Amino acid sequence: MGHGSREIFYFEEVYRNYFSYRPRQKTKDRVVTAQGAPCNHLGRVELQIRIREFQKPWEFHILDNMQYQCILGIDFMKASRLTLDFDQKSLIIPDHLIKQTPKEEKLVDIDLTESKLDDEQQRQLKALFNNFKGLFSDQPGLMHVVYHEIDTGDKRPVVSRPYKYDRVKQGIIDYHIDKMLRDGTICPINSPYASPVVLTRKNNDLPPDSPEAYRFAIDYRKLNAITKYPRYPLPVIDDLLTNIPHTNVMSTLDLRSGYFQLAISPKDIEKTAFITRNGTFAFLRMPFGLSGAAPNFQRAIDIILQPVIGRFVSVYMDDVIITSPSFKDHLDHLTQVFTLLRDAGLTLNKEKCHFARDKLKYLGLIISKEGIETDNKKIRAITEMKPPKNNREVSKFLGMTGWYQKFIPRYADICEPLYQLKKKGAKFNWSGEAQDSFDQIKRTLTEAPILQLPNFSEQFNLFTDASGVGIGAVLQQNQKPIAFASRTLNKAERNYTVTERECLAVIWALNKFKTYFGPLPAKVITDHAALTKLTNGKNLSSRMIRWALKLSEFNIEWEHRPGVQNVVADLLSRNPIDSVEGSQISCAALRALAINSREQFIKEQREDPELGHIYRYLENPDDGSVNATVCESWSQDFKLINGLLFYAKYFSNLGELRVYIPGSLRKRYNEEFLQLKQVTGGL
Repeated sequence: MGHGSREIFYFEEVYRNYFSYRPRQKTKDRVVTAQGAPCNHLGRVELQIRIREFQKPWEFHILDNMQYQCILGIDFMKASRLTLDFDQKSLIIPDHLIKQTPKEEKLVDIDLTESKLDDEQQRQLKALFNNFKGLFSDQPGLMHVVYHEIDTGDKRPVVSRPYKYDRVKQGIIDYHIDKMLRDGTICPINSPYASPVVLTRKNNDLPPDSPEAYRFAIDYRKLNAITKYPRYPLPVIDDLLTNIPHTNVMSTLDLRSGYFQLAISPKDIEKTAFITRNGTFAFLRMPFGLSGAAPNFQRAIDIILQPVIGRFVSVYMDDVIITSPSFKDHLDHLTQVFTLLRDAGLTLNKEKCHFARDKLKYLGLIISKEGIETDNKKIRAITEMKPPKNNREVSKFLGMTGWYQKFIPRYADICEPLYQLKKKGAKFNWSGEAQDSFDQIKRTLTEAPILQLPNFSEQFNLFTDASGVGIGAVLQQNQKPIAFASRTLNKAERNYTVTERECLAVIWALNKFKTYFGPLPAKVITDHAALTKLTNGKNLSSRMIRWALKLSEFNIEWEHRPGVQNVVADLLSRNPIDSVEGSQISCAALRALAINSREQFIKEQREDPELGHIYRYLENPDDGSVNATVCESWSQDFKLINGLLFYAKYFSNLGELRVYIPGSLRKRYNEEFLQLKQVTGGL
């Protein structure tokens, strides 16, 4: 065995560590070294070998006492066009020596009708696609950057019996196994591990005996229970969207069968084994259902696209977005990304890629030059939902709407009745308040504003406010909303003083939006004057002192606006009615309107032709000038508090009494409130 050898040999340890899933064949062949020393021949195995464009199955011989891990034979070197460079002690694969079988190649056909490009731009983009034909293969690629490892420590192998299926479903399982064997996704194996196959019905209209009507999966719960979860962070979607630098020209890429492009570590292939009536098989590529699949896949993509991430590329799993200021820049950016993906061995699903758009869908949202908005199709699915019939359906509804809460002012406050149904041990009771909350969320989603993308060269304005049950904030720039945020207060927080709740709102909002600020100054606008003097305040509670220290971490410019002016946040933390048609309005909405004189408002209530007599009766029940018989029965529906007349039986969703608007002021306040809603994006 020397340089003239006609075979490929490798060390037994290499086989054991990387290729033991492939059965080896016994042989009686005798192998000796170039010096004539005998080698212990352990068998032969056929493997697929690839060097650049050269790809072919080849027979490997396994030896147990080799000095080197692998020795290439002369036949292989001839077939692969390798040349030896003795001076450099290396193998060379000259591009011009790689012979390929001539074949007719199809041009990459990608629909560009929605891209709004002129003929020359379309020609340039199509030329780019055809320079990267292999990237748009119909088969998933296989990255060679990292492997998916399954760290089970010293735990014993887990074994489960196969689930029972009828004849039709068993045939469907056989179909999927045959297909994956042909694709090289799985292989037969003799493994101490065994997990069962699970067939789940897809949401399609195919007949029940169609193999494509089912999703083939493995129940890896036992394996996952003994697997150490890898610690690698998934991107925060809000952060991804925040850092999109340009939106003039955008493309989104989708990896073909994303997970299947990440190989299982050879030493862990046996752990993926699944058992069927026809034997045991294992995955060579990462399947769905494995613990740690998501962070490992994200890590691999981050490594591959690291040179461009944060510059003009954002990535969440296999969803890639490329954004550029111009078409010329976009061609260059696409070229860089295509090169990185091709060199890593990946392929794209051209049917799910979208190129050179000025408006497109990414991560369930619509992105354009105007900003970020909701996807009407997804919103329609929510608005068509029926009222929940149990706690699980409540959780499902909140899970779907929670994705869009940054578009919904007062989301947490509105959902308070629904949150109560989710509490541990809570009995399901679909009350009127729950129905109102359910309807209001759906209605608000259909009117959600477009959120402006942030400009990090300009100052941000942060409006905050607190009520007895919730805190709210809105991040603005140039009087346009970037994001809304709110949450309900827990039991302890509801006992805070007013100043403490207002301070909590600021602290929480600054942490919520801290990725926007960085070192830039942020103007915090509040209707609570005491907060503007917090850093210099005396006689503070220990809680307020702690928060004051926390605030020192931020570059804050304070501005006090009375509740009359601090409209946005005041409406976030409280719950005004959606329109003021009629005579009711919540306290918070009244505070938000420009009330010039409290005394004038009280005067108009007292002299109101509709309910002025009720006001005067409550003010002085012993006054004989009013009809006590009529007023006494009606007065139970009203309360007089600090000179203002309130409805006693009509509350906002947050439990606030509603103020009676006298007829003389009703039209004025209705107009002002509608103007407020327009200014604040539908608040």
